[in-house]
Amino acid sequence: MGSKGTALFLALNITGAAVLLAIAPEEAATLAGRLAPIFLFVTAMSVVVNISTQVGVFDAMTAALERLAPASPSRRRPVLWVGLILLSIVVTVFLSLDTTVILLTPLAVAVARRNGLNVVAVSFAVVWIANLASLPLPVSNLTNLLALNSQVFSTGTEYTKKVLLPATVAAAVAVLAAWAVYMRMHVPHKAEVSVGLSRDGKDPLLVAGLVTLAILLPALTSPIPYWLSSTVAAGMLLILSALRRPTLVSPQLIPWSSLLLAGGLSTTATVVNILGGAELGRMLLGGAEHSAAGLVALAAAGAVTSNLINNIPAFLALEPAVTTSAGYLALLIGVNAGPIVTPWASLATLLWHNQLLRAGVVVRWRTYVVAGIVLVPFAVLLPTGALILQVMSTTA
Repeated sequence: MGSKGTALFLALNITGAAVLLAIAPEEAATLAGRLAPIFLFVTAMSVVVNISTQVGVFDAMTAALERLAPASPSRRRPVLWVGLILLSIVVTVFLSLDTTVILLTPLAVAVARRNGLNVVAVSFAVVWIANLASLPLPVSNLTNLLALNSQVFSTGTEYTKKVLLPATVAAAVAVLAAWAVYMRMHVPHKAEVSVGLSRDGKDPLLVAGLVTLAILLPALTSPIPYWLSSTVAAGMLLILSALRRPTLVSPQLIPWSSLLLAGGLSTTATVVNILGGAELGRMLLGGAEHSAAGLVALAAAGAVTSNLINNIPAFLALEPAVTTSAGYLALLIGVNAGPIVTPWASLATLLWHNQLLRAGVVVRWRTYVVAGIVLVPFAVLLPTGALILQVMSTTA
């Protein structure tokens, strides 16, 4: 986003914060307490990911995938496709959906072009996995971190344990949908000869980036606070970069516009809740979490609202209606797996489309919307069904 967008989001934050402080200073303090560790984590992870990208960590991963794939085109293409799918899932789960679309979209397009894969099919696989596979860990999606800070889940481990089944189903839906598009568009393209960026495998910063990620990923699943592990990793890479390659260290490592957008949307949604939105949500959906039909209604409401106004304000707008872990999980299914119809429903989708344009790939929004309309019932209802079965089995 450009300087104009950053200035607009900054103005939105200042205005929203001023209004919130004026009408409800206690709510302002609560919101600040919830957002502070989340923004610290996002900042630290952005540093880790952006430095890792610049030193070639993700290029090395895709290069390794291409080296391991069979030489025969008939076998090479499906192996590479599966490899890109697995890499997209891992990056989404551990490094967040925004990281997936920003980093893996151009890499996946490059791999597809070099090996004759259908570029559009691979592109849809990346964006669907980014959204639908963003449930398993608190760090996979900003909305998960907001839910974790609600105190309904005592730890990140508890959250992951309770969401594992519906999260697995949601990811499976994304993979199956991506496979269906891949098979429908499976017209072998002529592989393009391109010269990739040559990296020295003994580059100390490349090795440091790989080691940092290898340690950080399991740490993010441990009881260690997510913001602490990411901050330590970022600090180590910043120190090494400052010593070895100072030009890597700059304010551009941090996504200021995205942070301001998330802060502005969160503040605005909180103000709306104070002015009557919370009461309306409780009136319409209060108590819904205690029945199977109610859980479906919560997930559907999250999906519909996300596609109307974006998933972050949708979560905050509907959050007052839920008080149990099951209710929160149903809402998260809706706001994570559901925002796949309108372009603005998820910031990740806009970032994905921007990366495609930069790579010279044209995917019309009409095509995206139609495909999303077909997919969204499966993306929301199947994971919600898994959640209902899970709730029923634990209460039986």
